[in-house]
Amino acid sequence: MKPKRRATFVYILAAALVITCLLAGLCATGSLGWWATTRLATPPTLTPTPDTETIERHLRVFTDLWTIVDENYLYPDFNGADWDAIGDQYRARIEVGLSDDEFWFLMDEMLRELNDDHSYFLSPDAVAEQEAMQSGALDYVGVGLSGSGRPDKGYAVILQVVPDSPADDAGLQAHDRILSVADEPACCDADGYDSLHLLRGPEGSTIKVRVQTPGESPRTVKVTRARIQGTLPIETRRLEGNISYILIPNLWDETLFEQVHKVLMDVEAKGELEGLILDMRINPGGTGDVLRSLLSFFAKGDLGYFVSRGNASPLHVRGINVGGSQSVPLVILVGSDTISFAEVFSGVLQEAGRAQIVGRTTNGNVEALRGYDFEDGSQAWIAQESFRPPSGTDWEETGIVPDVEIPLDWDEFTAEDDPQIEAALNLLREHTSASLSR
Repeated sequence: MKPKRRATFVYILAAALVITCLLAGLCATGSLGWWATTRLATPPTLTPTPDTETIERHLRVFTDLWTIVDENYLYPDFNGADWDAIGDQYRARIEVGLSDDEFWFLMDEMLRELNDDHSYFLSPDAVAEQEAMQSGALDYVGVGLSGSGRPDKGYAVILQVVPDSPADDAGLQAHDRILSVADEPACCDADGYDSLHLLRGPEGSTIKVRVQTPGESPRTVKVTRARIQGTLPIETRRLEGNISYILIPNLWDETLFEQVHKVLMDVEAKGELEGLILDMRINPGGTGDVLRSLLSFFAKGDLGYFVSRGNASPLHVRGINVGGSQSVPLVILVGSDTISFAEVFSGVLQEAGRAQIVGRTTNGNVEALRGYDFEDGSQAWIAQESFRPPSGTDWEETGIVPDVEIPLDWDEFTAEDDPQIEAALNLLREHTSASLSR
């Protein structure tokens, strides 16, 4: 089976977004993010719709997608999958006749056969949401939080809360565990999907949520849904002296460079920056452009290589110095939700000697995706490259290993009692003491 390739290649480079979700919306096991959903929360009921024109369009998109994977997928053995047989199987299912929603779900299901936890397929609506996500814009009706399912623990966890949102007004906060939504278990069903999509609904309607702050008893709150609009600012605060903290929630928001630049300028205006903690613990990655722009504050030069089937291209960064950012002592916080380009960001700064790492060893998802557009407005992101640092270490195998390992997850502490931040502060205090003794 060797059909002709038809899809248009888009985006020069994008990190492995893995599975992102609608802001408190359609999420799958371990999902992260604010806007885009890469997979439908539940498979649609397959009802044959034998329309010749629709079937032909579906077959064209399928053929394009199958050929793209066949010609460009990072692993020539397709991770042990029989790609020819898979193509035959899914073609037969399409020829029966599917609705558009059923077809888009099926295409994502086909990519899951690769078992790389990276490649995924987007419906046209999800493509629009991902593009809004990259612009930094929020515009949806819900409660104003992002969450991630924890199937091993039987609940979901709040990653972030939009300031002044209904969730914020109801006292929900990052690190809280979501036990149930509208009396439905928050995580997870037999297919690994959480129920956070229930947090969306008509504007003005109310939803019951049972939550638990780490160290406290469960409580039930009622939250009134509202339209969430605007941009989500990065979280930043001064911890002690002139040591600052910045939470970077993703690497796809194109406004992040300007936001971090402003933070560094503001800190410099208040005195010399003595240390900086960058929190990447809930960062699922993003785009290559945003990765490079943020790295430029803290390093420069060739920091590693992206390797494909028969090619290699350098990760080259042109450094800029903002408020002493090129030399300020850095500590980066990582965890099990630090994924893809967030791992690359953390690892290259550690290997370059620019940062120390605190937290839990990451899972090692540093494959890079490339995106392809299709005639029906859908889109696929395919694992096409992997990253190699100058040392040659295979981070897909090892993950990013912290200098100080504190194996705690986001749902095991609160913002006020964060042992990983305390460990980061200790490293910066030691650095300051060593500098003063010289």
